[in-house]
Amino acid sequence: MNTLTAIEAERVVQILRLASDRIHILSYLPTAWDDAIYSETDNPAVRTALEKQWKAEEALRRSADIASSEMGGKDIALLKRVHKCTRNTCRNLMEERQALQSIMDRPESSRDSMANFIRYLNELKTHVQQKLTTTVEDEAANRTQLHDLGEKERQTEESRDALQAKLNEVREEKEKVTFGLDQALRKLQFELHDLTHLNKVETEAVNREMAEAISKATADHELRMKQLTDQVEGLERQLAEVMDRNKEEEQRLRKDKSRAEVALSSRITQYDEDMLSRQETISSLEADLEGEEKEYAVLKEYFDKVDADLNRQSEEEEIIDAVVRRQDFAMGIMIRAAVRIQSCIRARLARVEVEKVRAKAKKGKKGKKGKK
Repeated sequence: MNTLTAIEAERVVQILRLASDRIHILSYLPTAWDDAIYSETDNPAVRTALEKQWKAEEALRRSADIASSEMGGKDIALLKRVHKCTRNTCRNLMEERQALQSIMDRPESSRDSMANFIRYLNELKTHVQQKLTTTVEDEAANRTQLHDLGEKERQTEESRDALQAKLNEVREEKEKVTFGLDQALRKLQFELHDLTHLNKVETEAVNREMAEAISKATADHELRMKQLTDQVEGLERQLAEVMDRNKEEEQRLRKDKSRAEVALSSRITQYDEDMLSRQETISSLEADLEGEEKEYAVLKEYFDKVDADLNRQSEEEEIIDAVVRRQDFAMGIMIRAAVRIQSCIRARLARVEVEKVRAKAKKGKKGKKGKK
């Protein structure tokens, strides 16, 4: 059942969508002949459909103007012709998108009333689809949800009324507080006016005192400037005297500087001569050092050979001592082994002699027994 309902709903939605698309296209078409649109359209099928559409609409308007309010068979035929031309025009414009786009791009082609009608038709399509695709269980759930929302709205309104009452109480309290604050503000404004007047009087008094102080300070300043001018003139005279003395001292110091420079140049010359003589001495010493280094290299090579021979000799002596120690150790081992072997042989010989003596003793005992 749900499947059949969904199929029927889809068919109804498709019909409404097709009608919406056709109305959207027709909203851009003028109701009378338009030479600009006809000349801009290049497709012959679209031009023919537009021509038939405009002619059929013109014929229908003329028939409506001439005929009475009752509709006869001729009017019905004209309506069917208009419907057929409209379907043909919409089908050709849907196939020829370029011509449709050129018509839709014209600023004067669209109408607000048709746009609102298309929007209402789309809303109707959405509502119908929702109604047809909604099952009984979903409808019951929606009603339950709507009831819950109504209850929540009622509770919210009750809360709003309570809050409004509380707000009114708070507003009355705030108005009382505001009235008290207004009274305090007016009192403060009166006090501020009094303080302003008092400050104005005090400011005038201070200005008078300041003017007197400024005049007194100006007189003191002029007197002080006169004193400082006299002091500056005295200092300028002292400065001239000091500059004269400094010039004399500068001339004396310049002479001393000249003498010191002459003495310094003589000392520098003497230093250069001493450095030259010492440089010659250093060169001769370096030459002697080079010769001694060569002799040292020869002697070092000789003594290195001697040290190498002595080291080799000491190594040979150490090797010989080691060999002698090893021979002595081996000889001691051989001597101890020979002593051990001799002791073993002597012990064996002694045991043999003892056995022989025992054998002889046993034989002597047996002979004595036989004789008895």
